[in-house]
Amino acid sequence: MKKINVIVLLIMATQLSFAQSVDFDSIKYNGLDFYSTKSEIIKKFGQPKKSYDPNYDCGFLSTESQDGKYVTLDYEKVKFTGNKKEKYLIELVDFEKNASIILNYGKYELTCKTELSKLTEIFGQQLNKHFEKDQNGGIIIFRKNAEDGIRIEIKNGKLIRFEYWSPC
Repeated sequence: MKKINVIVLLIMATQLSFAQSVDFDSIKYNGLDFYSTKSEIIKKFGQPKKSYDPNYDCGFLSTESQDGKYVTLDYEKVKFTGNKKEKYLIELVDFEKNASIILNYGKYELTCKTELSKLTEIFGQQLNKHFEKDQNGGIIIFRKNAEDGIRIEIKNGKLIRFEYWSPC
């Protein structure tokens, strides 16, 4: 009986090692790092279409939960949220129906044509298991040793949305 328990633990540990975490330092959009200053963003894209307090009830980008006011710089298909103290992070990239949007993750280019098989290659085999469980296509990939990460959304087997995720 003890041998079976050891084998099960070894199998579980092996499966967990296939899962990868997201590295925020590997994420870039149009040459901007995942974390950028407001001036860097405006220099690259000009003034946002809208600028507002995202009014999140909770999470790491909530003015109510954290010790600072957050602002979203909204460029329609791409949103940056943050403040002067913490910089602005890439909160949302909406790939759906826009082939011109490219998000870099290390050596990979993520676009609206990126298929689940490529995402599995990038982020690990655990992606398939999560995808099968989440009928809405949402998959959360955590940052190593952290509570936050990214959420990717798949539609018809292709990437349509990439967004920052934090727990409430």
